[in-house]
Amino acid sequence: MYWIYLTIFIFIVFVPTSINSGFYFLSATQVQELAILVLGSIGFGLFLMLEKLYNKNLVEKNKIQGRVNSMSKDLKYSYSYIGEINRKLDILENIALGYPESSKLTPQGKTELFDDIMQAIRLFAKSNDFSLRFVQLQDYALIKEFKNNQEIEIDFSFKGREFGISHFEFKNFIIITSPRAIDNIFSYIVIKKSGASQRIEDIEIMKTIASQALFVFVFMRNKRQIKCVI
Repeated sequence: MYWIYLTIFIFIVFVPTSINSGFYFLSATQVQELAILVLGSIGFGLFLMLEKLYNKNLVEKNKIQGRVNSMSKDLKYSYSYIGEINRKLDILENIALGYPESSKLTPQGKTELFDDIMQAIRLFAKSNDFSLRFVQLQDYALIKEFKNNQEIEIDFSFKGREFGISHFEFKNFIIITSPRAIDNIFSYIVIKKSGASQRIEDIEIMKTIASQALFVFVFMRNKRQIKCVI
């Protein structure tokens, strides 16, 4: 398009040389002025047309760029979500395959047995301030507790509550219990809220984790009691 402007400019420059006679009632000067006006108008018209086309293309480009950015964000979120899901599945698989085959475990082995469970709770709860507790059903006496952060005080007791409600919340705590008790023992996860708006997205999975933790705990407890009797 620049060549068109250059051509029009050349024609304008040579108008006085090319036109040296009048036309009908117009003098030579008037014809030259008219020719320059026509050529200038053509150039200006082309400029307006190209500017309009450029603005239109710019709007379309911005729309396409916006779609690309949106798709990039969605793709990034999808990859992040898929990665998080794969991590969760790996942890759940480790829990499912981590049941003890024997009660002959060292104290370190018994602690490591719950590492995957605690890691799963940390991931699904999206919190570092929680504990996993095992409680006697009759009097709600605490039998065993695994705290994720030993420095954090979680001042909550199940006494005075009613077992059977698998999920409930307070101002500062989120409580998720195992759906059922085994040998009059049930487990629950108490999560200290970092803010009033904190929520748990995967409640059912958290219930499953609490149930799996209860199964492992009761299994180890029964094995230990049988060994003592023998």
